[in-house]
Formats: sequence, C-alpha cells, structure tokens
Amino acid sequence: MRDTLSFERYLTSLVGSWQALAAPHDDAEVVLGDGFMAARFGGHPVLNNAVLLRPDALPAALAVFAGTVQYAIWSADEVTGAAVQAAGLRRDMTTVPMCCDLRIVPRPEDDGVLEGVAPEVIAELTEVDPALLRGVPGLWTFASKGFESGLVLIPVDTDVNVSFVTTRETARRRGLATTVLRHALAGARARGFVTASLQSTAMAQRLYAQAGFVPVGRWQEWVPTR
Repeated sequence: MRDTLSFERYLTSLVGSWQALAAPHDDAEVVLGDGFMAARFGGHPVLNNAVLLRPDALPAALAVFAGTVQYAIWSADEVTGAAVQAAGLRRDMTTVPMCCDLRIVPRPEDDGVLEGVAPEVIAELTEVDPALLRGVPGLWTFASKGFESGLVLIPVDTDVNVSFVTTRETARRRGLATTVLRHALAGARARGFVTASLQSTAMAQRLYAQAGFVPVGRWQEWVPTR
C-alpha cells in the first residue's frame, strides 16, 4: 500500500519537473488531464511519459502521443495496469517513486563536489541532447570534481526533484554518485527545501535508500508493441 501523502508529494514534484523541462521548448507540453498527467517532448521523445491514475483515462492519455511511437504509460495498481495491457501495450521496466525528508540529511561537507556546472556536462554524462537541459528554470547542477558523476535538482515548491543521476561506466563502484547525491541533498536542505523526490530503477534503489529515501509507490511502465 503506497503512502498517499508522500506519493502525492512525489507526484507534484514529478509533474513540476516535467513542466520545468518543457518550459524552454516550443515543441514540448505537459497535459494535466482528468485521471492522468502526460509530458510530450517533440524533440526529446525519451521523456514522453504519462502517469495513468484511472483506467478510464487511458484513451485521453494515449491521445497525447498521437503520431509518435516512443512513449511510456505508467500504472500504479493492478487494475490500471490490466487496462493498459488490454489496450495492446507491452510490459516494460518497473520503477520506484521515492521521497526523502531533508531534515535527516547531514549538513554540507567539503567533499570536492562541484555545483553549478554547465548543463552540457550533465547532458554528456547521461548521453542526452544538451539542448534538453539548456534554459530549464531553476536547474541546479552537481558533479564530482573529475566530472565522472553528476545529477540535477529541479525545485518544485519546497521539494527538489532529483534527475539525470549518472556515473561514467569506468568510474563506477567508487562511491562517486553517493557523494554527489549527499552533497546535493545537503545543499537543498541548507537552502530551506523540505523534501526531495526521485524515481529509481531497481538497481539504484539501494543507493537512494542509503541516502535517506523511502519508497512511496511502484510504477509499472508500458510501451507500444513494436
């Protein structure tokens, strides 16, 4: 059973981050529909996603992606997931919404983490088009001193959405992502933010749990059948 209050806070942060990422792009839109929320990025289809809160909202959510073949529908319960599957979409990855109370995060340390790095640095690390991150309002970037690991925070009210967390393959298993994440969370706490939210893969869930994040739900992602 998901924690409704924490899940709702996460959901608000998620949609707010979509809106921030869409803001600089004329071909991007975020649709807040009846029973669903969707983001469509014409030039960056990797971010074409819809949160489906009720099964009957599926036709309207799918209509947002008319004319494109790259998108994902996310369901949070079995009934909604069954409706998506019945519509012909195939099961893809499972991800975990997580939240962190920043009051438990230690104060910032002198750990060599760089703040305010160019968005292009994060784009190169995550292998996305640099144009995706340029001009995003409030974007707060962090990287290890050797630029091997990085992430971004997107402020949404008193929450910060943690996104684009990555480490170069050759620099993994050295604790760099943990150091950058802890520094970013401490910085957010110091600026008065109350919580942090993110979406984790199964592989990364332990990393986030060690930094104070707790699961508040579960997404099953569905994609078009090829």
